[in-house]
Amino acid sequence: MLVKTKEVAPSVYALTIPTPFLVGPVNVYVIEGEALTLVDTGPNTEEARSVITEELGRLGYRPQDIEVLILTHHHPDHIGLTEMFSHAALYGHEKLLPWLENNHSFHEHKARFFSDLYRSHGVPDSVRKMIEGANSYYAGYASRGNMAGVLKENDGIPGLPGWSVIETPGHAQSQISLFRESDGVLISGDHLIKHISSNAIIEAPYVEGEDRPKTLLQYRDSLKKCRHVRRAFSGHGEPVDNPAELIEERLGKQLEKAAAIKNLAGSETLTAFEICVRLYPQMYKKQPGLTLSETLGHLDLLEVNGEMTVRQENGVFYYRAVD
Repeated sequence: MLVKTKEVAPSVYALTIPTPFLVGPVNVYVIEGEALTLVDTGPNTEEARSVITEELGRLGYRPQDIEVLILTHHHPDHIGLTEMFSHAALYGHEKLLPWLENNHSFHEHKARFFSDLYRSHGVPDSVRKMIEGANSYYAGYASRGNMAGVLKENDGIPGLPGWSVIETPGHAQSQISLFRESDGVLISGDHLIKHISSNAIIEAPYVEGEDRPKTLLQYRDSLKKCRHVRRAFSGHGEPVDNPAELIEERLGKQLEKAAAIKNLAGSETLTAFEICVRLYPQMYKKQPGLTLSETLGHLDLLEVNGEMTVRQENGVFYYRAVD
């Protein structure tokens, strides 16, 4: 008799898939329902392909047995092997579409947006090229796919009675979490992770001409929506046994970091990049895109709380702490 040792909740199995990224391995989940469902896939590497095939085999399944594929968000470590499961019905947020379709006009719009964003926040060309190079590297581990349907807030999930969708944007605009009301279990993707605070990554608006999403503010709202969850299974690391407690801790830490940024700025008028360099004097050189997202997100928080003002001069934004 096959013993399914990876069961983390009734009918839910966690598979750990290697990635070539600093974040380390990614967790994907098999759910046994009316349809055999896989949540996320891992990156597009031969190693990940081999491991997910082996791990499914330990559960008594083959890749072709997966009937429904749910993607929690569009990052390559979560969608990279989508084509491996092209036989399955694919579902996710509507903002997955341009990534899975590799939509050329969307990527052109995104490139224009970020070119303007970097310039307007004082990012030097050398750093901009580093960010673009890193983004290109990550994109090489993604995949394409055709969606069978779109999932939105409170939707039921095809093939999984008792499960529903919570839209949790912040880390990614396409981020959804899957909630089972009967036992309070959440499959959270990268929305809630035990050992690290998810970066509220700056993204281009999905409609050209709209303002950029204020991702940290979104993320804080998304965290508050999940206070009722009893246990969360994340895209990385161990399960979260005390989601409500962790959520309050994260919300508090964000306010603390915002206060530290205000203190760091003092009475000076600075660009977001200048603040980023002060906040992350070494890390910004290794992860300029992520550190800039962290900095901008907390500047947005300070601004909305009336603790920082921003003005634009010659196309560049300057921030100043409010006394």
